[in-house]
Amino acid sequence: MEHINTTDDLRVGMVALVGRPNVGKSTLLNALLGQKIAIVSPRPQTTRVILHGILHRPDAQVIFIDTPGIHQPRNQLGQFMVRLAQKVIPSAISSA
Repeated sequence: MEHINTTDDLRVGMVALVGRPNVGKSTLLNALLGQKIAIVSPRPQTTRVILHGILHRPDAQVIFIDTPGIHQPRNQLGQFMVRLAQKVIPSAISSA
């Protein structure tokens, strides 16, 4: 008989991928999930919005949050992207 997980034995966590631009956050996300869900390019700031990917395991789910790179913004778009990246840090910490 197949075991069906209940909420008591299923673990869920969040992992925020945060760092400088163009260091491989999206590449890491794709590798961890085993499929391409994030755009990857040699050009910095390719990721402009937050992207979620969920890794399903028999005993757990891991929610990965891919973020734009944190950098010294030179324009309003840069400021917006840095604010997005900084917003997800508290939610990832509080799920620990």
